[in-house]
Amino acid sequence: MAKSARPRGRAKSHDTKKLTQCEIVRSSLEKDIFAGYLAPATPLDEDAIAKRFSVSRTPVREALLQLIEAGLVEKPSRQRAVVAPLDVRRLIQMFETLSELEAVCARFAARRITPQEKEALAIIQQASDVALAAGDEDEYGRQGIRFHVAVWRATHNDVLFETTRNLAVRLNPYRMFQLRSKGRPEANNADHKLLLTLIEAGNADEAYSVMRGHVTVQGDVLAEYISCSPRPVLQAEYA
Repeated sequence: MAKSARPRGRAKSHDTKKLTQCEIVRSSLEKDIFAGYLAPATPLDEDAIAKRFSVSRTPVREALLQLIEAGLVEKPSRQRAVVAPLDVRRLIQMFETLSELEAVCARFAARRITPQEKEALAIIQQASDVALAAGDEDEYGRQGIRFHVAVWRATHNDVLFETTRNLAVRLNPYRMFQLRSKGRPEANNADHKLLLTLIEAGNADEAYSVMRGHVTVQGDVLAEYISCSPRPVLQAEYA
C-alpha cells in the first residue's frame, strides 16, 4: 500500500497557542525524520521551511540548531544543513549511559527529595494523567520531560543534574518518538506513577531499578523503529 502524503502547512491553531514557532518547526521536522519523510542526507532549506510554516528564518534556524545538538541534523562548514545518518552504535551507548545516570538520579531523589518537591512531582504526574486521557500527545510529552527534570533536581547534586540533562537533551527526539508507539504512552505513564510512589516512600534501590528499566525500554522501542524503517537510516561506516 502506498504511503499517504503527509499534510503540509502549519500546526493546528490550538497547538500554536501552546508551542513557540521554534518548537512547532522542530517538532514537525523531528516527526518527518522519524517517519521517513525526510531521509538521511536530505537537504534542509531554511527558506523553504520558513515558507511551509509561515514563519521567519529565525525560528527555523533555532529549530535546526536544536536538531543539530540532538544529532538528527548535520551542517558541514559553509554547507546547507542535512538530515544526519543514524549512528546506531553511538546511540545505543548513549541510551546505556543515560539509563544508568537517570537510575542514579532516582536513587538519590528517593533519599533526598523534600516535601515540597514530592508535592511538585505529584502535580506533574496528575497533569500527565490528564494529558494522556485527553489524547494530547504534545502536552503529555512535555509533562513527561518535566517529571524527569523534577527527579533530577531532587538529587540535590548539581554535577549529576547537569550531566544527565546534557545527555537527555540529545536523546529527547528519540524518547519522544517512542511515545508514538502503540501502548507506550500508557506503559510510560505507569512507570512514572510507580516511580512517584517509590520516591515518595524513600525506596531508593527499587526506584533505581525501575528508572533504569524505564529508560532502557525506550531504546528497545527505537530498535524496532530501525528494523521496520522503509528507508535506509544507518550510517555505513564508523570513525
